[in-house]
Amino acid sequence: MKDHEDRDLVREALAGNQNAFKKILEKHHPLVYSVVRGVVGPLEETEDIVQDVFIKIFGALRDYRGEAALSTWIYRIARNEAVNSIQKRRLPSIPIDDCDNLVTDEDSPETSHERKITRERLEHFIERLDENQRLAIELRYMGEKSYEEIAEAMDIPLGTVKTHIYRAKLSLRRMITGAGAKAFEKGIGGQ
Repeated sequence: MKDHEDRDLVREALAGNQNAFKKILEKHHPLVYSVVRGVVGPLEETEDIVQDVFIKIFGALRDYRGEAALSTWIYRIARNEAVNSIQKRRLPSIPIDDCDNLVTDEDSPETSHERKITRERLEHFIERLDENQRLAIELRYMGEKSYEEIAEAMDIPLGTVKTHIYRAKLSLRRMITGAGAKAFEKGIGGQ
């Protein structure tokens, strides 16, 4: 059903319907963002790279033949663009933001600070994961993709996706409770 909807949207976008391309963009933005962030890590330029991906998708939409799901085709473009951006820019790895958007009127300064530190810790540990584990975790939890969608997007068996996510969770648990947490507190968190 989703593949049929995607093919209709592609057909409409190619016919000049700007709303159809906007729907493609909105539907697949979480996937593209997760793929880019999974490859390049938390960079300030992540959203710029995501925009570059959608520009590339727009320019290549005529090449989409519908043999694979649109999400798989988009995944490949996003991954290639992310890898190319690393090679071109050689950007340093830095935190995404200061998590100011997590602060609400109801948050106390202590609560917002704790959220910021928690997010920084988690980002720090996710960065240290193997690339496939990082990508699978980010697609699952940031991109809100099912295991099946991740398998299709990464073009790997479902069991491999489950293994990547399981191992990533184990590694994160070890880092959060073990030596990684202590190193974080001394380095990044202790500032």
